[in-house]
Amino acid sequence: MKNPLLWLLLLISLTLTVVTKNTLVSNSLYFNSLAEKLSYEQIQELLAKGKKWEWVGYILVLIVYIIKCLLVALCLTLGVFFVFNRFEFKRMFNIAVMAEFVFLIPTVFKLLWFLFIQTSYTLQDLQYFHPFSVLSIFDPLSLEPWLIYPLQVLNVFEAMYWVVLAYLLSKELPELDMNRSMTVVMSGYGTGLIIWVAFVMFLTLTYT
Repeated sequence: MKNPLLWLLLLISLTLTVVTKNTLVSNSLYFNSLAEKLSYEQIQELLAKGKKWEWVGYILVLIVYIIKCLLVALCLTLGVFFVFNRFEFKRMFNIAVMAEFVFLIPTVFKLLWFLFIQTSYTLQDLQYFHPFSVLSIFDPLSLEPWLIYPLQVLNVFEAMYWVVLAYLLSKELPELDMNRSMTVVMSGYGTGLIIWVAFVMFLTLTYT
């Protein structure tokens, strides 16, 4: 893929993942968080397996970013097609990549929060920490599992992402003003997001 912004996105996201893994997640954190549920030997075995397959997790991070950008581009392409009756996948993919940088902000925020503010934390704290989301006003442990993901999705950065998508779309296609661009984002990406959230909720209900 000859897209320098995509490579930059992948590089930054991988770097943040590695830094987060090596600064926030330690063996002692696992032992402190899982001591009541697993034996010492079980935790050691879990850590050994995690270390062995750590590289797979990093590759999956890159794959997830690429797939997400492709899916968002597809949703936008369909939205534009319904308005102009033409396909613009390549241009929509570039927009999806640029807009995805918005979601690096909460990752950096999370890293800084646990490094300098909440320095005492558990694995659950890391797992359920979603700044400026609706989930943050609830106790995740008191919620039904299928509710957690949709409450995570309802956040300030998701709203910013929608606005950035609409703005970039209006710049890429001058015949669209900001209002019409937002309509395309809502009909294309918004529909795809609703389907995805419903799918995750279904899987959560099925396997929990």
